[in-house]
Amino acid sequence: MKRLLCFSLFCKTVPSTRSPRPHDAALLFSVLPYSASAAAFSTGKHMFIAQYLVDSCGFDQKKATEASKHLKGIQSRQQPDSVLAFLKSYGFDDASVKRLVHCSPKCLLLDVEKTLAPKFRAFEDLGFSPSDIVHLARSNPFTTRIKHERSVPRIKFWQDLLGSKDALMKLFKSNNWVLGYSIKKRIQPNLELLRECGVDGQKLNFILRFHPMFISQKIDTLKSLISRVEDLGVPRTSGMFHCTLCALFMVHPNKFKMLMELFQSFGWSQGDVVAAFQKYPAMAGRSLKNLQRKMEFLINEAGCASSYIATHPVLLTLSLERRLIPRHQILATLKSRGHCERDYKVTTYMMSSEDKFIEKYVIVYKDRYPDLSGLYASLKHTMASD
Repeated sequence: MKRLLCFSLFCKTVPSTRSPRPHDAALLFSVLPYSASAAAFSTGKHMFIAQYLVDSCGFDQKKATEASKHLKGIQSRQQPDSVLAFLKSYGFDDASVKRLVHCSPKCLLLDVEKTLAPKFRAFEDLGFSPSDIVHLARSNPFTTRIKHERSVPRIKFWQDLLGSKDALMKLFKSNNWVLGYSIKKRIQPNLELLRECGVDGQKLNFILRFHPMFISQKIDTLKSLISRVEDLGVPRTSGMFHCTLCALFMVHPNKFKMLMELFQSFGWSQGDVVAAFQKYPAMAGRSLKNLQRKMEFLINEAGCASSYIATHPVLLTLSLERRLIPRHQILATLKSRGHCERDYKVTTYMMSSEDKFIEKYVIVYKDRYPDLSGLYASLKHTMASD
Protein backbone atom coordinates (compact mmCIF):
# COMPACT_ATOMS: atom_id res chain seq x y z
CA MET A 1 0.00 0.00 0.00
CA LYS A 2 2.84 2.39 0.84
CA ARG A 3 4.50 1.68 -2.49
CA LEU A 4 1.28 2.41 -4.39
CA LEU A 5 0.68 5.62 -2.45
CA CYS A 6 4.21 6.88 -3.12
CA PHE A 7 3.90 5.94 -6.77
CA SER A 8 0.66 7.95 -7.03
CA LEU A 9 2.26 11.01 -5.46
CA PHE A 10 5.26 10.65 -7.72
CA CYS A 11 3.03 10.65 -10.79
CA LYS A 12 1.53 13.99 -9.74
CA THR A 13 4.97 15.58 -9.74
CA VAL A 14 5.72 14.49 -13.30
CA PRO A 15 4.90 17.14 -15.99
CA SER A 16 1.49 16.60 -17.53
CA THR A 17 3.04 16.65 -21.04
CA ARG A 18 3.77 12.93 -20.74
CA SER A 19 2.39 9.89 -18.95
CA PRO A 20 4.45 8.11 -16.33
CA ARG A 21 6.62 5.41 -17.83
CA PRO A 22 7.76 2.06 -16.35
CA HIS A 23 11.24 3.33 -15.57
CA ASP A 24 9.62 6.13 -13.47
CA ALA A 25 8.14 3.51 -11.16
CA ALA A 26 11.40 1.59 -11.11
CA LEU A 27 13.23 4.77 -10.14
CA LEU A 28 10.80 5.45 -7.33
CA PHE A 29 10.80 1.89 -5.94
CA SER A 30 14.58 1.84 -6.02
CA VAL A 31 14.68 4.58 -3.40
CA LEU A 32 12.02 3.00 -1.13
CA PRO A 33 13.30 0.97 1.81
CA TYR A 34 13.25 -2.73 0.84
CA SER A 35 11.88 -3.78 4.23
CA ALA A 36 8.85 -1.52 3.81
CA SER A 37 8.02 -2.80 0.32
CA ALA A 38 8.53 -6.44 1.38
CA ALA A 39 6.33 -5.98 4.42
CA ALA A 40 3.57 -4.47 2.32
CA PHE A 41 3.75 -7.38 -0.13
CA SER A 42 3.74 -9.94 2.71
CA THR A 43 0.74 -8.27 4.38
CA GLY A 44 -1.23 -8.31 1.16
CA LYS A 45 -0.41 -11.96 0.62
CA HIS A 46 -1.57 -12.90 4.10
CA MET A 47 -4.77 -10.94 3.56
CA PHE A 48 -5.44 -12.88 0.36
CA ILE A 49 -4.88 -16.25 2.05
CA ALA A 50 -6.93 -15.29 5.11
CA GLN A 51 -9.83 -14.16 2.93
CA TYR A 52 -9.58 -17.41 0.97
CA LEU A 53 -9.95 -19.42 4.20
CA VAL A 54 -12.98 -17.34 5.16
CA ASP A 55 -14.67 -17.74 1.77
CA SER A 56 -13.75 -21.36 0.98
CA CYS A 57 -13.41 -23.06 4.37
CA GLY A 58 -15.81 -21.14 6.60
CA PHE A 59 -13.15 -19.76 8.95
CA ASP A 60 -13.80 -16.69 11.03
CA GLN A 61 -11.41 -13.80 10.47
CA LYS A 62 -9.29 -14.47 13.55
CA LYS A 63 -8.68 -18.15 12.82
CA ALA A 64 -8.13 -17.40 9.15
CA THR A 65 -5.43 -14.87 10.00
CA GLU A 66 -3.68 -17.34 12.30
CA ALA A 67 -3.82 -20.17 9.75
CA SER A 68 -2.57 -17.94 6.92
CA LYS A 69 0.80 -17.71 8.66
CA HIS A 70 1.37 -21.38 7.78
CA LEU A 71 0.44 -20.97 4.12
CA LYS A 72 3.07 -18.62 2.77
CA GLY A 73 3.70 -20.92 -0.18
CA ILE A 74 0.28 -20.28 -1.73
CA GLN A 75 0.45 -17.87 -4.67
CA SER A 76 -3.05 -18.28 -6.09
CA ARG A 77 -6.34 -20.12 -5.62
CA GLN A 78 -5.34 -22.94 -7.96
CA GLN A 79 -3.32 -24.93 -5.38
CA PRO A 80 -5.79 -24.88 -2.45
CA ASP A 81 -8.75 -25.26 -4.83
CA SER A 82 -7.29 -28.52 -6.14
CA VAL A 83 -6.94 -29.88 -2.59
CA LEU A 84 -10.47 -28.90 -1.59
CA ALA A 85 -11.91 -30.39 -4.79
CA PHE A 86 -10.09 -33.65 -4.13
CA LEU A 87 -11.34 -33.83 -0.54
CA LYS A 88 -14.91 -33.13 -1.64
CA SER A 89 -14.63 -35.96 -4.19
CA TYR A 90 -14.04 -38.35 -1.26
CA GLY A 91 -17.10 -37.13 0.60
CA PHE A 92 -15.62 -34.52 2.92
CA ASP A 93 -18.41 -32.15 3.92
CA ASP A 94 -17.82 -28.50 4.85
CA ALA A 95 -17.44 -29.27 8.56
CA SER A 96 -14.87 -32.02 7.90
CA VAL A 97 -12.88 -29.78 5.55
CA LYS A 98 -12.93 -26.94 8.07
CA ARG A 99 -11.71 -29.19 10.88
CA LEU A 100 -8.96 -30.73 8.77
CA VAL A 101 -7.66 -27.37 7.52
CA HIS A 102 -7.92 -25.84 10.99
CA CYS A 103 -5.86 -28.66 12.54
CA SER A 104 -3.47 -28.98 9.61
CA PRO A 105 -3.44 -25.81 7.46
CA LYS A 106 -0.45 -27.04 5.46
CA CYS A 107 -2.59 -29.76 3.91
CA LEU A 108 -3.62 -27.04 1.41
CA LEU A 109 -0.02 -27.02 0.17
CA LEU A 110 -0.02 -30.73 -0.71
CA ASP A 111 0.22 -31.91 -4.29
CA VAL A 112 -2.93 -33.86 -5.07
CA GLU A 113 -1.43 -36.19 -7.68
CA LYS A 114 1.88 -36.84 -5.94
CA THR A 115 0.77 -36.91 -2.29
CA LEU A 116 -2.95 -37.00 -1.48
CA ALA A 117 -4.20 -39.35 -4.19
CA PRO A 118 -1.54 -42.06 -3.56
CA LYS A 119 -2.12 -41.77 0.20
CA PHE A 120 -5.90 -42.21 -0.07
CA ARG A 121 -5.50 -45.09 -2.53
CA ALA A 122 -3.19 -46.80 -0.02
CA PHE A 123 -5.88 -46.39 2.65
CA GLU A 124 -8.41 -48.00 0.31
CA ASP A 125 -6.03 -50.92 -0.24
CA LEU A 126 -6.18 -51.50 3.53
CA GLY A 127 -9.95 -51.89 3.27
CA PHE A 128 -10.99 -48.35 4.22
CA SER A 129 -14.11 -46.98 2.56
CA PRO A 130 -14.32 -43.30 1.54
CA SER A 131 -16.35 -42.56 4.70
CA ASP A 132 -13.68 -44.34 6.79
CA ILE A 133 -11.02 -42.16 5.20
CA VAL A 134 -13.04 -39.05 6.03
CA HIS A 135 -13.28 -40.12 9.68
CA LEU A 136 -9.60 -41.01 9.74
CA ALA A 137 -8.46 -37.65 8.36
CA ARG A 138 -11.00 -35.72 10.43
CA SER A 139 -9.98 -37.33 13.73
CA ASN A 140 -6.28 -37.67 12.88
CA PRO A 141 -5.21 -34.70 10.70
CA PHE A 142 -1.65 -35.93 11.24
CA THR A 143 -2.30 -38.54 8.53
CA THR A 144 -2.36 -35.88 5.81
CA ARG A 145 1.02 -34.48 6.83
CA ILE A 146 3.14 -37.62 6.77
CA LYS A 147 3.99 -39.72 3.73
CA HIS A 148 1.79 -42.75 3.21
CA GLU A 149 4.94 -44.88 3.26
CA ARG A 150 5.04 -44.05 7.00
CA SER A 151 1.36 -43.82 7.85
CA VAL A 152 0.16 -47.01 6.12
CA PRO A 153 2.49 -49.39 8.07
CA ARG A 154 1.38 -47.73 11.31
CA ILE A 155 -2.29 -48.10 10.44
CA LYS A 156 -1.74 -51.76 9.51
CA PHE A 157 0.15 -52.38 12.76
CA TRP A 158 -2.65 -50.93 14.90
CA GLN A 159 -5.33 -52.75 12.93
CA ASP A 160 -3.57 -56.10 13.38
CA LEU A 161 -2.97 -55.37 17.06
CA LEU A 162 -6.56 -54.37 17.82
CA GLY A 163 -8.01 -57.11 15.70
CA SER A 164 -10.56 -55.21 13.64
CA LYS A 165 -11.10 -52.11 11.58
CA ASP A 166 -14.01 -51.06 13.83
CA ALA A 167 -11.75 -51.07 16.90
CA LEU A 168 -9.19 -49.07 14.96
CA MET A 169 -11.74 -46.45 13.89
CA LYS A 170 -12.91 -46.16 17.49
CA LEU A 171 -9.32 -45.54 18.56
CA PHE A 172 -8.85 -42.90 15.86
CA LYS A 173 -11.92 -41.03 17.07
CA SER A 174 -10.71 -41.00 20.68
CA ASN A 175 -7.09 -40.03 20.02
CA ASN A 176 -5.91 -37.61 17.36
CA TRP A 177 -2.22 -38.41 17.68
CA VAL A 178 -2.23 -42.21 17.61
CA LEU A 179 -0.38 -42.38 14.27
CA GLY A 180 2.22 -39.94 15.52
CA TYR A 181 3.78 -42.48 17.88
CA SER A 182 6.75 -44.44 16.65
CA ILE A 183 5.96 -48.16 16.53
CA LYS A 184 9.62 -49.15 16.84
CA LYS A 185 10.64 -46.66 19.53
CA ARG A 186 7.43 -46.37 21.60
CA ILE A 187 4.80 -49.06 21.04
CA GLN A 188 6.82 -52.25 20.58
CA PRO A 189 9.08 -51.69 23.65
CA ASN A 190 5.97 -51.24 25.79
CA LEU A 191 4.42 -54.44 24.45
CA GLU A 192 7.63 -56.35 25.14
CA LEU A 193 7.76 -55.04 28.72
CA LEU A 194 4.13 -55.98 29.35
CA ARG A 195 4.73 -59.50 28.04
CA GLU A 196 7.74 -59.80 30.36
CA CYS A 197 5.32 -59.01 33.19
CA GLY A 198 2.97 -61.77 32.09
CA VAL A 199 0.51 -59.40 30.43
CA ASP A 200 -0.29 -61.08 27.12
CA GLY A 201 -3.11 -62.98 25.48
CA GLN A 202 -6.48 -62.14 27.01
CA LYS A 203 -4.91 -59.80 29.57
CA LEU A 204 -3.30 -57.72 26.84
CA ASN A 205 -6.54 -57.79 24.84
CA PHE A 206 -8.34 -56.40 27.90
CA ILE A 207 -5.96 -53.44 28.01
CA LEU A 208 -6.18 -52.85 24.28
CA ARG A 209 -9.97 -53.02 24.35
CA PHE A 210 -10.58 -50.56 27.17
CA HIS A 211 -7.36 -48.52 27.26
CA PRO A 212 -5.62 -48.83 23.87
CA MET A 213 -3.50 -45.72 24.49
CA PHE A 214 -2.03 -47.43 27.53
CA ILE A 215 0.74 -48.81 25.31
CA SER A 216 1.60 -45.39 23.90
CA GLN A 217 3.05 -43.99 27.12
CA LYS A 218 6.78 -43.53 27.54
CA ILE A 219 8.65 -46.65 28.56
CA ASP A 220 9.93 -45.02 31.77
CA THR A 221 6.37 -44.02 32.68
CA LEU A 222 5.21 -47.60 32.18
CA LYS A 223 8.04 -48.92 34.35
CA SER A 224 7.07 -46.47 37.08
CA LEU A 225 3.45 -47.58 36.81
CA ILE A 226 4.45 -51.22 37.18
CA SER A 227 6.45 -50.34 40.31
CA ARG A 228 3.42 -48.52 41.78
CA VAL A 229 1.25 -51.59 41.27
CA GLU A 230 3.82 -53.85 42.92
CA ASP A 231 4.17 -51.37 45.81
CA LEU A 232 0.44 -51.84 46.44
CA GLY A 233 1.07 -55.54 47.01
CA VAL A 234 -0.21 -56.77 43.64
CA PRO A 235 2.40 -59.17 42.18
CA ARG A 236 2.92 -59.69 38.46
CA THR A 237 1.58 -63.22 38.87
CA SER A 238 -1.76 -61.93 40.14
CA GLY A 239 -4.75 -62.29 37.86
CA MET A 240 -5.62 -58.67 38.69
CA PHE A 241 -2.19 -57.24 37.86
CA HIS A 242 -3.29 -55.97 34.44
CA CYS A 243 -6.54 -54.54 35.85
CA THR A 244 -4.63 -52.67 38.54
CA LEU A 245 -2.26 -51.30 35.91
CA CYS A 246 -5.26 -49.87 34.04
CA ALA A 247 -6.79 -48.49 37.24
CA LEU A 248 -3.63 -46.59 38.18
CA PHE A 249 -3.10 -45.50 34.58
CA MET A 250 -6.36 -43.54 34.87
CA VAL A 251 -5.25 -41.38 37.80
CA HIS A 252 -2.23 -39.22 38.61
CA PRO A 253 -0.03 -40.58 41.43
CA ASN A 254 -0.71 -37.55 43.64
CA LYS A 255 -4.46 -37.82 43.20
CA PHE A 256 -4.39 -41.56 43.84
CA LYS A 257 -2.56 -40.91 47.08
CA MET A 258 -5.27 -38.44 48.15
CA LEU A 259 -7.99 -40.89 47.12
CA MET A 260 -6.29 -43.58 49.18
CA GLU A 261 -6.25 -41.28 52.21
CA LEU A 262 -9.89 -40.33 51.68
CA PHE A 263 -11.19 -43.90 51.61
CA GLN A 264 -8.91 -44.99 54.45
CA SER A 265 -10.50 -42.24 56.55
CA PHE A 266 -13.77 -44.17 56.11
CA GLY A 267 -12.14 -47.40 57.27
CA TRP A 268 -11.12 -48.92 53.95
CA SER A 269 -7.90 -50.87 53.72
CA GLN A 270 -5.37 -50.32 50.97
CA GLY A 271 -6.58 -53.55 49.40
CA ASP A 272 -10.18 -52.28 49.46
CA VAL A 273 -9.18 -49.17 47.53
CA VAL A 274 -7.24 -51.10 44.92
CA ALA A 275 -10.06 -53.63 44.49
CA ALA A 276 -12.61 -50.83 44.07
CA PHE A 277 -10.56 -49.20 41.33
CA GLN A 278 -10.09 -52.53 39.63
CA LYS A 279 -13.88 -52.97 39.46
CA TYR A 280 -14.70 -49.41 38.45
CA PRO A 281 -11.70 -47.44 37.13
CA ALA A 282 -14.12 -44.60 36.26
CA MET A 283 -13.99 -43.66 39.94
CA ALA A 284 -10.64 -42.05 39.18
CA GLY A 285 -12.42 -39.40 37.17
CA ARG A 286 -14.49 -38.23 40.14
CA SER A 287 -13.33 -35.36 42.29
CA LEU A 288 -12.35 -35.90 45.91
CA LYS A 289 -15.24 -33.69 47.02
CA ASN A 290 -17.70 -35.64 44.90
CA LEU A 291 -16.59 -38.99 46.33
CA GLN A 292 -16.55 -37.69 49.90
CA ARG A 293 -20.12 -36.37 49.61
CA LYS A 294 -21.34 -39.72 48.26
CA MET A 295 -19.58 -41.67 51.01
CA GLU A 296 -21.06 -39.41 53.70
CA PHE A 297 -24.56 -39.66 52.21
CA LEU A 298 -24.49 -43.44 51.78
CA ILE A 299 -23.22 -43.97 55.32
CA ASN A 300 -25.10 -41.27 57.25
CA GLU A 301 -28.37 -41.08 55.29
CA ALA A 302 -28.80 -44.37 53.44
CA GLY A 303 -27.39 -46.42 56.31
CA CYS A 304 -24.76 -48.29 54.34
CA ALA A 305 -21.76 -49.80 56.07
CA SER A 306 -18.46 -48.51 54.75
CA SER A 307 -17.40 -52.10 54.08
CA TYR A 308 -20.55 -52.60 51.96
CA ILE A 309 -19.62 -49.62 49.77
CA ALA A 310 -16.08 -50.98 49.44
CA THR A 311 -17.46 -54.20 47.94
CA HIS A 312 -20.03 -52.31 45.83
CA PRO A 313 -18.02 -49.32 44.55
CA VAL A 314 -20.45 -48.93 41.63
CA LEU A 315 -22.55 -46.84 44.03
CA LEU A 316 -19.85 -44.18 43.91
CA THR A 317 -20.19 -43.88 40.13
CA LEU A 318 -23.90 -42.93 40.35
CA SER A 319 -25.10 -39.34 40.42
CA LEU A 320 -25.73 -38.09 43.93
CA GLU A 321 -28.30 -35.50 42.85
CA ARG A 322 -30.11 -37.36 40.09
CA ARG A 323 -30.18 -40.88 41.53
CA LEU A 324 -28.88 -41.53 45.03
CA ILE A 325 -30.79 -38.83 46.91
CA PRO A 326 -34.13 -38.96 45.01
CA ARG A 327 -34.39 -42.75 45.16
CA HIS A 328 -33.41 -42.89 48.81
CA GLN A 329 -36.07 -40.30 49.64
CA ILE A 330 -38.77 -42.34 47.85
CA LEU A 331 -37.81 -45.48 49.78
CA ALA A 332 -37.70 -43.52 53.04
CA THR A 333 -41.17 -42.08 52.32
CA LEU A 334 -42.62 -45.52 51.61
CA LYS A 335 -41.06 -46.94 54.77
CA SER A 336 -42.52 -44.11 56.84
CA ARG A 337 -45.96 -45.09 55.49
CA GLY A 338 -45.53 -48.74 56.42
CA HIS A 339 -44.22 -50.15 53.14
CA CYS A 340 -40.90 -51.62 52.03
CA GLU A 341 -40.29 -52.72 55.61
CA ARG A 342 -37.94 -55.54 54.73
CA ASP A 343 -34.30 -54.62 54.48
CA TYR A 344 -33.77 -53.72 50.82
CA LYS A 345 -30.19 -53.78 49.63
CA VAL A 346 -29.19 -50.32 48.46
CA THR A 347 -27.82 -51.69 45.20
CA THR A 348 -31.20 -53.32 44.46
CA TYR A 349 -33.06 -50.06 44.02
CA MET A 350 -30.15 -47.83 43.14
CA MET A 351 -29.03 -49.97 40.22
CA SER A 352 -32.49 -50.57 38.77
CA SER A 353 -33.22 -48.90 35.46
CA GLU A 354 -35.32 -45.76 35.66
CA ASP A 355 -38.40 -47.49 34.21
CA LYS A 356 -38.18 -50.43 36.60
CA PHE A 357 -37.67 -48.19 39.62
CA ILE A 358 -40.69 -46.03 38.78
CA GLU A 359 -42.81 -49.10 38.11
CA LYS A 360 -41.87 -50.87 41.34
CA TYR A 361 -41.71 -47.97 43.77
CA VAL A 362 -43.95 -45.26 42.30
CA ILE A 363 -46.62 -46.60 39.94
CA VAL A 364 -47.54 -49.53 42.23
CA TYR A 365 -48.55 -47.02 44.93
CA LYS A 366 -50.11 -44.35 42.70
CA ASP A 367 -53.70 -45.07 43.84
CA ARG A 368 -52.88 -44.87 47.54
CA TYR A 369 -50.25 -42.17 47.25
CA PRO A 370 -50.88 -40.04 44.16
CA ASP A 371 -48.36 -37.52 45.47
CA LEU A 372 -45.46 -39.98 45.12
CA SER A 373 -44.96 -39.41 41.39
CA GLY A 374 -44.85 -35.64 41.81
CA LEU A 375 -42.50 -35.99 44.79
CA TYR A 376 -40.04 -38.08 42.80
CA ALA A 377 -40.11 -35.73 39.83
CA SER A 378 -39.68 -32.74 42.14
CA LEU A 379 -36.74 -34.34 43.95
CA LYS A 380 -34.93 -35.10 40.70
CA HIS A 381 -35.55 -31.61 39.35
CA THR A 382 -34.60 -29.85 42.59
CA MET A 383 -31.46 -31.89 43.21
CA ALA A 384 -30.37 -31.57 39.57
CA SER A 385 -30.77 -27.79 39.80
CA ASP A 386 -28.76 -27.68 43.01
